[in-house]
Amino acid sequence: MDEQAVKRVLQAIKLIKDQNMGVDAAAKSVGTDRRTVYRYLQEQGKRIVRSGAGKSFQIGIEDIPKQSPAVIGRVKKALALMERRGIGVDRAAKMVGTDRRTVYRYLQREGIRTVRRGPRGQVFIRRMPLQKKIDFIWAMSKGKSASAAARELKTTVRTMSKVKHDGVNIIKKVKGRWKAQFLPIYTHRLVVYGTMTGFNGNTLGRNQVSPNKATDKNLDKDYAEIWWQIDFDKFKSTLDALDVGECHAPKIFQMLKDRLETPSLTNPTMVTSFNTDPRIAQDILSTGRGTNPNDTLISPLENIFQRYDLQFDDDYNWGVDDNMSPRPVGLLPMKEAAKKYFQPIGKFQIIVLKKGYAEYYPKTPMKIPYRVNVKDEEECR
Repeated sequence: MDEQAVKRVLQAIKLIKDQNMGVDAAAKSVGTDRRTVYRYLQEQGKRIVRSGAGKSFQIGIEDIPKQSPAVIGRVKKALALMERRGIGVDRAAKMVGTDRRTVYRYLQREGIRTVRRGPRGQVFIRRMPLQKKIDFIWAMSKGKSASAAARELKTTVRTMSKVKHDGVNIIKKVKGRWKAQFLPIYTHRLVVYGTMTGFNGNTLGRNQVSPNKATDKNLDKDYAEIWWQIDFDKFKSTLDALDVGECHAPKIFQMLKDRLETPSLTNPTMVTSFNTDPRIAQDILSTGRGTNPNDTLISPLENIFQRYDLQFDDDYNWGVDDNMSPRPVGLLPMKEAAKKYFQPIGKFQIIVLKKGYAEYYPKTPMKIPYRVNVKDEEECR
């Protein structure tokens, strides 16, 4: 919208606010039209509101209400279903636990248009090529050709070849084939968890219910479930939810073993407590950990849970929170991928669960950084 057009729109908005004038009359009086006024307001995140009737009629302008991150996440899932499966807004909204009104409010705020097609007037997303670029790169990152990605998004390769991100064309022809010039970036909520073995070689706890499935109904009142887990609330990656855990969980597990199982700390009070068991005292001497409590080394894992010879069991599990939006949140230029890395922070704790009881070690989660090298993710793609 050029400078003169914006000037006329602002004049119309002033008339609406100051003189309670209708949009049509205000737009016409300054040489513009209602469509231009509405488009400008939408771009600014505002909307027209009307109330009353007759002499009590009032017209005004207000900010479009913001939606919570949880609501936006559900709406984005509904939109993804509408686009990928071709289903209507009512059905898609119901499948993700929201309603059509919430979906339409988000569309209005984001300036995304809809169109009705077919005998039943089904609502479809009508997006401009620029609004399709992330989904286009997303599809190509999953192995689809440019042609297949374009067909899925109801556009053409020729159209998408003109779309740019930060001044760079999103696809480029290399040796006769279209190649994506960007990678999608996702934000996940990733958790890796498992059990531990103690000095006697047995797994600690009942080992029946994982922490993400524990309820008072399936927990025992006497025999505890004991699990370790590390949570990453904002795990950035170029891999989607299907691949990110499979790729990174083994590396995260090995990082934890290297960092937490190796004796590297001194805690004379705890070692003195350990030495009250003759078998442990003998093991400390025979393994060369130290000759007295002041110089005996213990592992961070032992220090956290106050048990001797703690080891992570080889079996571990991982999960990705499906309440997060599955769509990428941004694009990364291919030329930067070789040196690019992300560093999410994991929160580590050992969890003891019984019916009506929960205890955490340490009480405040231990923060552990993990490095995500984009170059290493290529083998997982």
